[in-house]
This record gives sequence, C-alpha cells and structure tokens, in this order.
Amino acid sequence: MKLLKKLFRSAGRSRPATAAEPASTASAEAVHAHPSKPRRPVTLSSMGRDWVTIEELDLFGTPITSPNGRFTIVTGSVLGGDRHPDGRRDGMYALLEGRNLLAHGALERPHDAKVANNGTFVLNDWMHSGEMVGRFVGHRVDGSQAFSHQFSANLACNGLSADGRYAACQTLSSPGSPDDSRVALFDVEAGELVARLRPGCGTANGFEFDTAQGRLHVLTNDGDRETYGLDGEMVDRQDWLDRRIGRGDLRVIGTLVTDNAHRADAALAARLMEGLAHTATSGDAWSRARAERLSGELHEDLGNGVEALDAYERALRLDPQVGVSRKADKLREQLAGPAAAPTRRMSRFERQAQRLGIRHELIALETGGPKQWRLGRDREFGPVEAAALDHYAAEDWSGAASEGGLILTLIKAASFARLAPRNADTFIEALYQQNVAFEEDRFEPAHMVETVRRADLAQIAANWKVISATAGTTPAYYPGVRWEHVEGLFGALGSERLAAIASSFATAPYDLRAGWPDLTLWRDREVRFAEIKSPTDQMHASQSRLITTVLVPLGFDVALVEVQRSAPA
Repeated sequence: MKLLKKLFRSAGRSRPATAAEPASTASAEAVHAHPSKPRRPVTLSSMGRDWVTIEELDLFGTPITSPNGRFTIVTGSVLGGDRHPDGRRDGMYALLEGRNLLAHGALERPHDAKVANNGTFVLNDWMHSGEMVGRFVGHRVDGSQAFSHQFSANLACNGLSADGRYAACQTLSSPGSPDDSRVALFDVEAGELVARLRPGCGTANGFEFDTAQGRLHVLTNDGDRETYGLDGEMVDRQDWLDRRIGRGDLRVIGTLVTDNAHRADAALAARLMEGLAHTATSGDAWSRARAERLSGELHEDLGNGVEALDAYERALRLDPQVGVSRKADKLREQLAGPAAAPTRRMSRFERQAQRLGIRHELIALETGGPKQWRLGRDREFGPVEAAALDHYAAEDWSGAASEGGLILTLIKAASFARLAPRNADTFIEALYQQNVAFEEDRFEPAHMVETVRRADLAQIAANWKVISATAGTTPAYYPGVRWEHVEGLFGALGSERLAAIASSFATAPYDLRAGWPDLTLWRDREVRFAEIKSPTDQMHASQSRLITTVLVPLGFDVALVEVQRSAPA
C-alpha cells in the first residue's frame, strides 16, 4: 500500500538538471552501484508470478534466481521515481541473498538479468538513446563493477556461466557497425572482452557454458547449437555444417550456393539438394518458396535447366515476389531455343494465374489518376475493386468488395448456435485458434465447423444482429460488409460448402485470415472469387497461399482479373 501511495503521489514529479549534472546520470557512468554496504533485510513482496516489489527501494521488477537458488537479481523501475527533464526515468537493479539486500544500483533501461551461483550478475542496458546502442555490464557479488562494454548495436539475449566466470551477449543487426550481429564473450573474473564472433545461425537464442572444457554453446531457434572455443573459433565446424545442411538451413545453404562450393563437389551438391527438399516440404510458406528458389539456382548452375525452371515455377507459385520471375522467363526462352515457333507473350498476371491453376480475365476500366477507376462515364471514380464490382454487376453478379471481411463474418455468424455479445467484436481467427483470455470463450474448432454445417438463415440473422450491434449496421472491423451481402452469399453457398471453407480455415486461422480475393461474387447458386490487379499491383504470398490451400482444392471458381486502361467513352 505504501508503494501504491508513493506511485500516485510522485508519478508526475521531475527534477531540474543543474549545470554540473549530465542529462542522464546513468548514461554518464555505466552504473550507480552501492557496494560494500552491510547486508540488510528488505521487504520482498510477490505481485503475481513474474513480478516483485522491494519496498525499501520502491523497486517494482522481475526476479531472476541463480541456478543454486541462493541469489536473486531484480530489475525494473522505481515507483514514482525522479524523472530527467526530458521525461526519461532510469531503471534499477537489486541483488538479494534470500531477503537480504547485497547491492543495488541504477541503469538507464536494465533488462535480461542473469545471476550466477556465486552472486556475480550481468545485465543488458538498452539505454535511453534513440540510436542503435546497448551496454552489457557485469558485477561482482558486492556490487562492484567487473566490466562494462557499450556496443553500437541493440542487444538481444545474454548468458552467464553457472560459476560466474564467463558471460556472453548477442547484438542485433546494425548495418555498417563492427558490432553488427555479433556474439561477444567476456571473462568476468578478468573483466575483459576475450572474443567476438558472428554466429552461423545469424542471431543466438541463448547460451550455455562448459567452463571445464572452455566451450561456449550458442543455442539456435530450431533447437540446434554451435560450439565455440574461448578464442571465438567454431569447434567441429564440419559436423555443424552437415547438421545445418541436413536441416535445410537456408542461410547456410544459400552461402554455399553463392560461394559455388558445390561445383567441385558432387556429394556436397547432392546434400544441398536434399536439405533444400527438406525445407521445401516441411517449412513455412516463406521458407518453402526460398528453398525452391535456391534449388532452382543450384540446378541452373549445374546445367539442369528443366529442373531449374520447375523449381522456379514452384517458388513463384508459393510467393510471386520471391524474386525469380525474370530468371524463369529467361530460362524458359533458352530451353525453347531459337528454332521454337514464336508464341504469344503472357503478362505476369496471366502467367501467375497459370501457375495457380485459376482463370485469367481481362477487363477494361477508365482511369482518372492514381487509384481512381470507373466502369464508364456515368460512374464516379473510385478504387479499382469498386469499379470491377460494377463490371460484374453489369453481368448480373451480386457481390462485395471486402476481401476476407464477408466470408469471415459469415463463418463467424454460422459457427455459433447463439453468439454471445461478449464475442461480438472478437476476431473469428482468435476463436478458431482458441487464442482467448477466458475459458468460457474457448470453443472446440471441430464443434464450430459442425455448427456451420447445420446453420440456417435464422441462426445467421440472429448472430448478425450481435455482430453488427457495435457499429450499428456493419461489423466493427468490416464496414463494407452489410446484411444483404451475408444473406446473399449464404444463400448461394449453402451450409455444406460454407462448412468446407470453415474446416479448411480451421487448420491455420491466423495464416488464412489474410489473402482472400478482393471480390466475392454470387449469382443464383454460383459463387466466384476474383482477385483484382491494376497495372501497378503485385500478387502477394498470402493471396497465393489462400487460393492454393483453400479455394482451388475446394473447387471454387477463382479468377485473377487484370485491369487494362480503356479510352474514355
């Protein structure tokens, strides 16, 4: 209670700077520590699982305990503490043994504290500067400083050996700086920086130490590790390289392909192909596209033109912006040869439609300037999607230009026998992913899909009233969706086809919330999805993914519609 009173009493307080005082005390010196003071008991109170307060210091922060459980380092903010004239407030750390305070001090922005079994501790100081800088500091058990090193890069993770002998930190990307994406290894006892290295993984996910063997293990995001000596040199580099190739590490394989290491080593080329095949079949969409691109580049370099073109086409099907469209066109011409009969040159959108297995359409619209289109002189200029919708309306199609807003709203209205008002504005992807705060909002996706299968218009109408209640006549986040759209699309789709879409959506709700075609169209029981592209538009990976994983497998009519400029009538 005393802390809360102090917080509300002093939250707005600031102190003036004097001529002799630097703008930031903690930035003028690495740390303000209070070593060599006798141990004194403090009041340590838990504030939930991850937060504590130390009343005597007015400190509110996160505790980290040493491996042996003897020491605790707390880092955080001083409640109601003094501010600098520019509004910044320094952070604080405190070292405890049990409930006895051993040392405390100030840092600008202390984060990622670690404490060893002997009370040695390290911290990242993110600092107040708007530049890419960071400070890594280490202290002995009495609070005296062992080392302080400032980097011209922001800091990521750090680590400290259990015995307090060695510490390491990872810097983030800082182009042009010698500290760009580096791991720095410190001998804490000597207070020295002993090695700097660039990890093969790019950015470490953590560190482990073997002080007996003099080894630093750099942990990677995929559960692997890189081992280095205290001189910063990698140990067993070939074993590590073989592991990374086997895992399909695009960073490592890409470097080897660029260095042409495979040209004189057929066995290496085969291993690279196997690694790329692994990622191309098991990675995420972004990684699969890049794996196919690298596979194409490797095949092309080895003289396998047909295989290279196939790989480029697969890459472009996954991600139209993967960066090999021109390579594919050039290689296609080379494979055809000079004697080949001339063929009509496809536009990039026609080629992409062919890759995706969907129709390509051309429509002509008038343009009145950037992002201004209309069907004819009797229409107002507006977005290209609205003008394209007018084109289809002239062919007796009904529809909405709302990307995924309409279909996602319809799925939501059909997924519940009775939608609770508290879920009126909850995104349907969060409900299907069960990414909710309260257990009462956690629904089984399979049950929701089955509810869609049994849905009727009365159920959807009742839930629409709940969904549109916040904004009045539309969903809160989809202002272009109206009841007549929901009613019309459900009438054309029916519950079975809608359930098929919902079932596919449920496999990856957050991935499949994006990429829906611009127009959703219906005419009687016929449903069509149309992605509209003006001359300056691009296809995106999310659009390709949605089309190839949901709409095409379910047999829907999908068109990639290329807009051409027409002369004014």
